Amino acid sequence: MIVNLLDDIPHGATGQMTPFDHQAIYDKAADGYGRSHDRWLRHAGGEAQCAFEGAVTALLQPGMRVIDVACGTGTVARRLRKGAGGAFNLTLLDASAAMLDHCSDITATRVVGCMKNLPFPDNTFDLLTCAWGIETVDDPAKALAEFMRVSRPGGHICIVHCADRPAHSLLGRALRHRITTSGRGRFLNHDLLSRQAAMIGAKRIQTLHCTGPAAAMLLHV
Repeated sequence: MIVNLLDDIPHGATGQMTPFDHQAIYDKAADGYGRSHDRWLRHAGGEAQCAFEGAVTALLQPGMRVIDVACGTGTVARRLRKGAGGAFNLTLLDASAAMLDHCSDITATRVVGCMKNLPFPDNTFDLLTCAWGIETVDDPAKALAEFMRVSRPGGHICIVHCADRPAHSLLGRALRHRITTSGRGRFLNHDLLSRQAAMIGAKRIQTLHCTGPAAAMLLHV
């Protein structure tokens, strides 16, 4: 069962890139998303993805409440389930119902919703992950504030995102151009994102080592 919580958000209420824009783009891209995302990881974002997954895997413990925000077609969730033996409570959230349809094989609660207005009470999750999602919203700081709100004290938030850093290959530069022009996201200033996380109350911010037009961070709540 998928719970859809976007219908209650007025059109245009969230700024220039609304959930409806985001939903339409990714609904249309859902069936081919795995192939295009694999290209991105092979040629530009793979190092950041490995740093992100390594940090998340090290944090996972049995019984944790975990949410994967902007879960897409479930690539990260499947790897975490496999690596941790599935012994944690998992929620998957995405703005695209079509993306979530590809996650039907994953044991999880699936929710259609906006990361700038997470439909959960304060202090709900022990671990929040967001892979290649925060750059798709018009106000990443608002999404960060929501991540902090729903995370329990002592919990962690792990993010990997497209970053305003040089691409090291011609194909990497081409992929960056395609992502930007297709409306799938922006390349964020990682230092600015870190400062915003500090301003909203992250106790400690770790930038994970990686290169290329991508970056990863671990926030201690």
